[in-house]
Amino acid sequence: MLEPLTGRLLAPLSLLEGVDVDRLDRIAVRMWPRHADAGQVLFRQGDPGDTFGLVLQGQVQVTLETTDGSRLLADATAGSIVGELSLLRRQPRTATITAVTPTVLAMGKAAALELLLDIPEVHDRVRRLASARLARDLRPVRALLKDGSPILVRPLLAEDRAAFDSELHRLSKVSLRRRFFSAADPSESMVDYLVHIDYVDHFAWVVLDSDDHRQGLATARFVRLAHPDEAEMAFGTADRHQGRGIGTFLLGAIGVAAVEAGITKLFGHVLEDNAAMRAVFAKVDSASHFDEPGVLLVKTEAAAAAALLPEATRHELAAAVHDVVTAASLALTSPPTGEG
Repeated sequence: MLEPLTGRLLAPLSLLEGVDVDRLDRIAVRMWPRHADAGQVLFRQGDPGDTFGLVLQGQVQVTLETTDGSRLLADATAGSIVGELSLLRRQPRTATITAVTPTVLAMGKAAALELLLDIPEVHDRVRRLASARLARDLRPVRALLKDGSPILVRPLLAEDRAAFDSELHRLSKVSLRRRFFSAADPSESMVDYLVHIDYVDHFAWVVLDSDDHRQGLATARFVRLAHPDEAEMAFGTADRHQGRGIGTFLLGAIGVAAVEAGITKLFGHVLEDNAAMRAVFAKVDSASHFDEPGVLLVKTEAAAAAALLPEATRHELAAAVHDVVTAASLALTSPPTGEG
């Protein structure tokens, strides 16, 4: 027989770190324990999404059924939350979750999830987890460059690290200097920072070859810093694909993502001798001044950048990325208020 749920049992979970046990007790009474044997399906793709689970013990596997077969998306161990996206978005399950080992979960419905999300630190953690999962599940958007070349565009993922690192090491010294203001190869910690992003305050697109989805052509990102409505943007294109209009496309694409994330102003640094990127920024209503010798600070409106793209492409990218950069708004219309 499973032990009744209490705040004491929930407190060790990393998702709930720092939450008062008394408060967790009030959540635990709205949840129930569930045991699953190895191989047992907990949530099946396509089923209604009316419950979520906190993994207390064991390990589960998240898989996606496609026309090409089953694809492993992730493994989740003790401390993980599973099934919350369907509940938040009020949609059927988008993946199947199966116990890999004997597993114990704390299960709950919408009322329990709402109580969890009313805790500011938990709300923030779930929002970032949800964004990462939505980015992972996003189907790439097909688009065309100005020369008619087809490309695929999707969020940069943690599993892209090896390919991303390899592309960085292929960059010429000139491209490295233009991207990082140094001709030295980026450190491992820098690569980690560029790839392991939260999609809320740090978002990145990757452009892929339409025929070889493993080949990355370019990336663009925004990083929200001190002001929630402003973000710094940065771009990088593989040497062999420069001069094809990818920079202009990515300025438009990062503008779309920024608008969806509630960012109104974008700024970036560009070397004075980087004529190609300066020409890209000249296509939008931007202002610039020297931030330091040889380095220009360029500012533009996010909406102006987005307007560089054809309307159909702009709308398709916006629809694809909206849930990612807002974490589906967590099905809430306002931030958590906490308990009075």
